[in-house]
Amino acid sequence: MGETDTTNYRVYPSRWIQLIIYVLATFSNALHSMTFSPIQSETSEFYGLSTIQVNVLAIIFLFLYPVGTILSIWLNQKFSLRTGIIVGSILNLGAFIRLFSLISPLNGYAALIIGQLFPAISTALFMNITALFAARWFAPKQRDVATAIGSMANPLGLAVGSLVPSLIVTDGSSSTSFFILLIAEAGFTLLTTLLVLFLFRSEPPTPPSPSEEHRLPINIKKDLIDLLKNRHYLILLFSFSLGLALFNAITALLYQIIQPTGYSSTDAGIFGAIIIIAGLLNAFLAGIIMDRTHAYRLILKLLSIGACGACIYFILILQPNQFYPLAVSIGLMGFFLLPLLPVAFECAVECTYPIRAEWSTGLLMCVGNVLGGIFIFVLGELIKSKPISNSMIIITPTSIFILCCSVISTLVLLTYNGPYLRLEAEYRVDTRTFSDASDL
Repeated sequence: MGETDTTNYRVYPSRWIQLIIYVLATFSNALHSMTFSPIQSETSEFYGLSTIQVNVLAIIFLFLYPVGTILSIWLNQKFSLRTGIIVGSILNLGAFIRLFSLISPLNGYAALIIGQLFPAISTALFMNITALFAARWFAPKQRDVATAIGSMANPLGLAVGSLVPSLIVTDGSSSTSFFILLIAEAGFTLLTTLLVLFLFRSEPPTPPSPSEEHRLPINIKKDLIDLLKNRHYLILLFSFSLGLALFNAITALLYQIIQPTGYSSTDAGIFGAIIIIAGLLNAFLAGIIMDRTHAYRLILKLLSIGACGACIYFILILQPNQFYPLAVSIGLMGFFLLPLLPVAFECAVECTYPIRAEWSTGLLMCVGNVLGGIFIFVLGELIKSKPISNSMIIITPTSIFILCCSVISTLVLLTYNGPYLRLEAEYRVDTRTFSDASDL
């Protein structure tokens, strides 16, 4: 294809390099949110903290998500996608501040909080642009896979963040192990920041699709009003936010949920990794199916039903000496829950087009994360409550809460019937073809 052929939309080989850089930057940010959750007991002992103080180190990421969202929208509107990622990467370097907590551990909580605060703000700068990044660089036939890969970078970071700390920190009195953990995470973040600074780009030389060529600027007030008046989007917002909040709470408090039935922090780390690995596999598969069929609504509903069933199985099997069945139940939760992220992103963009993707998906993540922070406090209190029944199936206030949230989220999501406005707009443009600038 000639470069002068203006009748073609093009994609460039460098899009895959940009995707890798974006994934690494998002992955590094997610590591920090899970640093202390799987080693709650060791962190409490080493720093002299209460359980709730340790939980706050993860919860801060959820409650500061709206702050990051406002910053993300402003940066992308006033500057560029690259500027937003650079600012997010620099904020992510705040993880180095956590190292100062090792000078005097019993007085180091302030350094931990500040060191978590900056990466917490930056999370939205990475997560809110997943669908936008995919649309900016990829043609419609690859856009869904790119969204799936990009949206799984954060959960993958959570998985590694769930597993690695419990492997490094096995003793609550070892400052060396805490130093190794904190410096390893901060060092990796520095590496990804350098990659962003030198290699990341906002967009290709030419747009890959009609929707990108004709994208509209953000009008915050008007767009928000339009979103809140969109019945399909509100259904998606409620059900997805409820599911995301529940997932955030379960992953953040997994050790505390399973500990009363005799499982260790190492078990929690393994289970956390299983959730994400299973979810990653199905998310990639879901991305391929979405690219081939664009059946977003059907995929969304099937995943939601499966996630609800997995949560019920998890509740029933959460008993002593059931490691492998419990691992299966947790794997099923990840298998069905995590792919909901890219599918919901695509549904949000489709039913609200031409509103910008970072706005429609950003609001989903905002509400889900703030609600997740509230759920962590609620579950943290419910975990302390005594079981309601100690028969063959252990029924606790925690299990009832998980059951209610999963069932309500699924039932509401089954009523979703949003249109495919972006696809319809692109299909109407039939005077151009899509090509690869590499002529592959």
